[in-house]
Order: sequence, then structure tokens, then C-alpha cells
Amino acid sequence: MKNRIEKSNLMKTLFSVLLIGSIFFSCNEDLLEVTPLDAISEENVFTDPTFLQNYVYNMYNGIKPHWSPGSGGYIGMTDIAVSAPDTHNRSAGIRQYLEGNSTPDNITQLTNIWAEEYDFIRRANIFFEKIEGSTIDPEVLDGMRGEVHFLRAWMYFELVRTFGGVPLITESFSLSDESFDVSRNSYEECAQFVLDEAELAINLLDGATPAAGKVSKEAAMGLKARMLLYMASPLNNPTNDMSKWQAAAAATKAVIDAGFTLHPTHEELFLQPLETDETIFGRTYTAGSRIPDWGYNYDYWPSGFDARQRLMPTQHFINMFQMENGEYPYLPDGMTVNPSSGYDEQNPNVNRDPRYYSYILYPGAGPVNIIDGSKSTQRLYEYWEDANPNPDNQPPYENPNKIDPINNQTLFDFGRDSKTYWVKGLTPFHWRVQTGYTFKKLLDFQGPRASFDYDYSQTTVFMRLAEFYLNYAEIQIALGNEDLAREYINRVRQRPSVNMPDITSSGDDLIRDYRNERAIELHLEDMRFWDLLRWKAAPGNIDMNPIRGLSSVTMDWSTAEEGDLMGTLHYTYGEVVEADPRFPWPGDYYYRFPIPREEIQRSNNNIQQNPGYED
Repeated sequence: MKNRIEKSNLMKTLFSVLLIGSIFFSCNEDLLEVTPLDAISEENVFTDPTFLQNYVYNMYNGIKPHWSPGSGGYIGMTDIAVSAPDTHNRSAGIRQYLEGNSTPDNITQLTNIWAEEYDFIRRANIFFEKIEGSTIDPEVLDGMRGEVHFLRAWMYFELVRTFGGVPLITESFSLSDESFDVSRNSYEECAQFVLDEAELAINLLDGATPAAGKVSKEAAMGLKARMLLYMASPLNNPTNDMSKWQAAAAATKAVIDAGFTLHPTHEELFLQPLETDETIFGRTYTAGSRIPDWGYNYDYWPSGFDARQRLMPTQHFINMFQMENGEYPYLPDGMTVNPSSGYDEQNPNVNRDPRYYSYILYPGAGPVNIIDGSKSTQRLYEYWEDANPNPDNQPPYENPNKIDPINNQTLFDFGRDSKTYWVKGLTPFHWRVQTGYTFKKLLDFQGPRASFDYDYSQTTVFMRLAEFYLNYAEIQIALGNEDLAREYINRVRQRPSVNMPDITSSGDDLIRDYRNERAIELHLEDMRFWDLLRWKAAPGNIDMNPIRGLSSVTMDWSTAEEGDLMGTLHYTYGEVVEADPRFPWPGDYYYRFPIPREEIQRSNNNIQQNPGYED
């Protein structure tokens, strides 16, 4: 009876993964017409190359998108971003983490990655078991084997950087099994398994024809290099073993030498089609393959543009963007204006790093397209209160200069006092721009705010050359080769669309410049949180308190002449009281997540909890 249940569960899984895989990649539009899903046998799935490839494609869904968990990912738990309270289903978990209260009993409120990744690992294990003795063309089969070795390595990499050592499971368990008598492998064993899997993928994919969005030899090389960087980092290398840095250097240099180049324009990197000159591995999403309620246009769309904004840059991140002369706007204390920079707190958005204008929406930025039903228009990013208001902001609300005289387009439709307009409830949503800024990177302003069937232009880039330039710079700093480190940081800064002055610093200043450059270049790419953990740099960053931003922005319309799009803005900087409070860093144990209690119980208590989280 149990065998029949196991086979039934397996076939249900196969039907769902074949359907999702075929929808996701659309490799063969006639596939489902040739053989109805309810007529597919298990034998056909693992002996037919098209069905089997769709089974493999489904496993790509085990790669966590950057906005997971919930929406916004982990960046809202760092110094460079804040999540809007109570705006998505992971808010409780985020709050518990930032309070220092993550436990084995509540960690699934933040992430369920343990169960999710082991589900896909099980599918990978089924693949390897079922293809034994396969009659599929060996060359075709080897390509799929290479993909699955990479995917299984990726899933274990995610688990290892989250929990440390985890059980290494290479055989399938039945869906009907209620317990798994397994124990944890060490961090070193798990990391070596990721390296071994990546090496198998490299060999099996050698010579395969590259295809955008598909695992390649170079992607496997990138994963190997990334794992070695994590192994060499302070969290996992307490004795600072130089041989680990040297291994990371060799693997990273191999990726750099694989033939990729920086794309000339940084804005295009996150738009379709995938810019495969720089992108080593990435994905695009169609209306049929994305999660409608989670994603960039829904969750990052600025509240001032009629949305429930869930993630905002902090003032700390804004201050990371240097002036175009290469100077920081503030001294390291973050409060004192750098006299060498030319920065003006009351004119803060001029002469900044070009990436600032591509990646950040600040009061008065734009205009950009807003496509959202009857409110479709082109307008600035409005976030201000009227410095000369009528009593209680009585009508008329309209900005007298709302029509652009050149294009005859409406640039404002929230009135001259945009913040009060929102707070008074004159729009469907509340004002949720706690810091006064929002992220612009990854938004598709040619599409609507949120649509179930619109094919947005964004891509998700998991690996690109700029990351490996920066990884290599970090490795060279650790090895004491500062000249080489500066060279690779400056390669990123010399992208034609950026063209920032070269970094010339050394010592601690070089480390600051490197980490600053990495935060700017790679934000929203699921890097910052993990970087702070592997550097053991959480104190003062993850637990940054208070969160600062624009506490007040006022617009003096009395200075505006007919046709002016704005008057004079005045900025007040201060603490963002609405942000979730962050408590002091609990201790080194917090660099690993607790293992969910139910998973330990399912192992018959064979899995040992991470130190610091035991009862």
C-alpha cells in the first residue's frame, strides 16, 4: 500500500513539475498537445528528453529570487534599507530578527528556505536515481546532468550560508515519510559538496552551446568561486588561513578570464533581453511564471506613485553615493558634511555618482512614466509638504504649474502639498515613504504598477562580471595586494555610463571604499545582508539604530514662476520613528539562523540545533 502511495505522490509531483517547466521555458509549444499530462507515465518522463528537460527546468524554481523571502528580501534588515512595517507576510519575521528574537519556533515567519530547498534537492535526487541506465543520447543527458549538479549545489549553497552545516542528502525520500533519521554534516563537508557538485557541472557543461537564462559552465565556475569566497571570509575562516583566500583568488580569476565584459550602460543590465556580455547567469519572468503579488513593480513601486511601497533606502545608503569628484558627501561620522566634497544639504541631489540618478528616487526626481489606469501620467517623484499651505490644506490642492508647457502633459496630480494629500486619505493608499526615498533600480516604468498579465521588462541577475571584479578586489585586499584590489574596484567605476574617479586609498580606507562600492553596485541583488554576515560586520550595520532619512521636506511655491515644475525644496534630516526598532546585536551565534524546530523533530532529534538557540 505504501509503495502505491509513494508512486501516486511521485506522479503528482511529476505532472506539476512538467506543467510548470513547460510554461516557464516554453521550449516546445506542442509538448502538451502531443501527450496529455494524465497519460504521461513515470517511464516516459525519464526516458523522453523533452519531458526530462522540462523536469530539469522546473528545478530552476529552487533558485530563490532576490525579493524572497516575502517581498524585499533580506536587504531591509541591513544598514542600507528599511522595510515598511506590516506590509507583507514576512513582517513579523523581520521584526523578530531585528529585535534579536529569532528562535527555532518562529524562524519560519521569516523564511521557510529549509523546507523549500530540500524539496528541490529531493527532485534533483530523483533525477539522478531515475536516469540510471537511461537510453537518452549521452550528450543530451550530460547537459541535463550538468544543470542538475549545478542546481543541487546552488540549493545547498543557500542552506549553508543560512544555517551553516546541514544534512547532506543525496537520495530521495518519499513525500509520505513523516520523519528523516538524518544528522548534520559539518560546514566544511557541505561547502566541499557544493564545490564538488559545481566541478561536476563545469565538466559536464564544457562545450555546451550557451543559452540566455540557462545554466552554463561559466555559471558553475561562478558558483564555485562564490563558495570559495564564503569559505575564506572571516565568519568561516577564523584563523584567516591564506590558502583559502588563494583558492578563492584562482577560481574568481578563472571567471574573470572566461570572456565576459562590462556592459557599457548599467541601467540596461536589469532589463530584457539578458545582457549576456556581463550577465553570467540570470532569469527573465513572464506573466505565467512570476508570482503576481511579489516582485519588483508591485513591491518596490513608490508609494507616492499610488502603491504600497515595501522597501526604502536609508539616509546611510544615500550618503554612500559619492559626489562626481569621488568625495563622500559626509565624513565617516555620517553627520558632518565633508568640506572637500562640494555637497550642500539643501541641494543634495546634484553632482552625484551617475548611479544615484539611475537607482534612487528622491523628492523632485524624474519625471518618470506612471502607468496605472486613470492615473497614467508622467510626473516627478512627489514627497513634500507645502511651506505656504492654505489652512488645513483646503482646496485648491492643484499645483498651478502642473501642466508641462512644452509637452502639455500633466506632471502633478497630487496637488501642491503631496504628502498632506496622501496623509489626509485622499488616495487609496497611505503614505509609506518613511525615509523620503525609494529604490528606482529594477522598476519597469514602461509598465503598470501591478498587473497579473503584463510582461514586465525586468530580469533577475544572479551572477555578473561586476560582482566577480569586486570579489577579486576583496580577495586581493585579504592577500595584501592593494594595487591589484584598487585596479578591480576601479574597473567597475570605469564603466562608460559611470566613469567615476579612481579609488586611490589604502588600509582601512581602502576597505571602506571597497565595501561602499560593493553596496552601491550590487544593492537589491541579494548581497548586502550576506556580506555583513560573512564579514562578521553586523554590529552597527544590521542593528543600525536609529534609522535616518528625510524627516521633513517642504516646498516653497512662492519662488515658483509660471511654468516651473517646482519651487524651492527645504530638507530636514532625522530619525525615522516609523521604522522597526533594532536592538543591539545579540552575539556571534546570530550569524547563523536557527534551524526550524519541526525539522529537528522530523529527524527524531538527530539534527543538532545551532549554538545559541538551544533550549
